[in-house]
Amino acid sequence: LGDVSGKGMNASLLMAKTISLFHCLAKRISSPGALLAAINDEVAETATRGMFVTLVAGEYDPPTQRVVFANAGHQPLLLHLASGEFQEFEAQAPPIGIFARVDYPEQSLSLADGSLYLFTDGLTEGKQQEGTPLGEAGVRRLIEQHAGLAAPQRLQALAAPLQFPGAVLYDDLTLLVIDSASSLPQFLAI
Repeated sequence: LGDVSGKGMNASLLMAKTISLFHCLAKRISSPGALLAAINDEVAETATRGMFVTLVAGEYDPPTQRVVFANAGHQPLLLHLASGEFQEFEAQAPPIGIFARVDYPEQSLSLADGSLYLFTDGLTEGKQQEGTPLGEAGVRRLIEQHAGLAAPQRLQALAAPLQFPGAVLYDDLTLLVIDSASSLPQFLAI
């Protein structure tokens, strides 16, 4: 899951390049950290100053419910456990394209009957009807409030406060949930 800085043609081209590199390099590099490092080295060679991509790459093994991932400057991943507790996993390396030769450490977690949420800043910075950003506290509140729904409906419920009559999204909104109750991650892009 990734998000490019800026808007317009330059941002679109940088994201297209990053996606292309991801698809190409992932065929021969299976480690999420090594994959992000290889993508970063390629992007850093030609990125326009001030342009970058935040990116999370990972692997999910449904039988063991283990997730191994690396985070390049992206929003923290949120693990919501069945107990109601949240665990946050911050980025441990800068975004793609800022510096060459960066190590992207891998982190590992067990879903343990929980759900792992990944999202772009379009969710946390998105404006609700009263004009205030949803924020991380709002995201957590909505996750708790809708924990009993199936994963696709939960994602819709997370985006709902930003989708009201006359709403204007100023940034793309992408959400992904990996749920211990399902073998396939669920995805929503607006």
